[in-house]
Amino acid sequence: MIFRILQKAMKMNVKATIFIGLLIFVLLSAKAIQVIEPQTFTTYFSALWWVMTSVTTVGYGDISPVTAGGQLFAMVIVYIVGIGIMGVAVGYVVDVYVEFKNKKESGKLAFKGKDHFVIINYTRRSKETIQELLNMHEDKQIVLIDEDIEKVPFVHEHVHFVHGEPADIDTLEKANIADSTSVMIFSSDGVPNASFADGQTLLVATSVEDYSQKINKSIYTIVEVTSEKHIASFVHGGVDEFITPNQTSARLIAKSGTYKGISEVFRQLTSSNYGEDIFTIVPQASWKTYGDACQSLHNMGATLLSVDNNLDIAAKSSEKLPPQSKLLIVCKSEIYEQIKKSS
Repeated sequence: MIFRILQKAMKMNVKATIFIGLLIFVLLSAKAIQVIEPQTFTTYFSALWWVMTSVTTVGYGDISPVTAGGQLFAMVIVYIVGIGIMGVAVGYVVDVYVEFKNKKESGKLAFKGKDHFVIINYTRRSKETIQELLNMHEDKQIVLIDEDIEKVPFVHEHVHFVHGEPADIDTLEKANIADSTSVMIFSSDGVPNASFADGQTLLVATSVEDYSQKINKSIYTIVEVTSEKHIASFVHGGVDEFITPNQTSARLIAKSGTYKGISEVFRQLTSSNYGEDIFTIVPQASWKTYGDACQSLHNMGATLLSVDNNLDIAAKSSEKLPPQSKLLIVCKSEIYEQIKKSS
C-alpha cells in the first residue's frame, strides 16, 4: 500500500507531491498525537488544531503535549519535519506567485475576460486612448498587444498586456478578440513612410478580419490610417471605422483659423474630462420623426448630434425616424442613464 503511494507520488509534479505530502503529514500527525496523549487531545479536531498551529509556527499555547512521549513526538516529528515541509510548501506558493506576476508583466498570459477593448501597438496616441478609455469606463478591461516591448508599459489593474505579433492568430486568440467590444489598431511610431506604415496596419486588420470569418463572428475594428488614399484598401479588408489623425489635425487647425475657438468645442467633444460625453442610443418608441427625437432629447438635457452618422438632422426634421437607427448624443453621464431607463 505505502509502496504504491510512493510510486504514484514519484510520477507526480514535485509541487503537487509536496502539498499532498503536507496534507497527509498533518492528518496523520493529528491522529498520532491523539493516540499518544488521549487525555490531552480528547477529540481529533483538538489534535488537528495543535498540529496546524505548530507547523505554521503560530503556537497559541492553549493546548500542548504534557507527557514525555507527546513532547518527544512534537520536537522530532512536528517541529522538525512538519515545519520543514511547511516551509518548502510556502516557498513554492511564493514561487508560483512570482512566476505568475512575471508572466503577466511580460505578456505571456492569455486574457479570459469578455466585452473588453483590444488595442494593437503601443504608441503615443494609443497611450492617450488607453487613458481616455479608463476615464470613460471604470469597469472595462483593456488588452494591449505589442511585439516590440518586452514588459507591460502601462501599469493599471484594468490593463492586460499580451506580447506577440499582432498579425499572428495565436496572439489574437490570447487577447480573446472574439469576445471583445472593439479592436483598435494603431499605426506604429517611427515609420516615416505612410505607405509602409499603412501596409503594416492593413496586414493586422486583414488578420483580424480573417479570424472573424474563421470563427463566424463579427469583430468591430477601428483603424488608424496615415493617408486617406489608402482607406479604400481598408474598406476592402472589412474594417468598420477609420481615423486619419494627420488630416484631421490639419483640418481642425484650418477650421480654427477661420472660426476662432472651434478647436475647444472639438476638444470637449472628444474628451471625458469636461462633464459631458458622447453616447450611443437607439430611438424610443414614441419618437416617430427626427424632430421628435431632437426635441425629446433636448427636454431631457441631451443634444442630438447625428443619426446613423449623418448630421443633417434639421433638414430631416419631419421625416420618419428608422426604429433601428444609431443616435449619437452629448450629455452628462447621469442624464444618459436616465435616457436608457426610459427606453
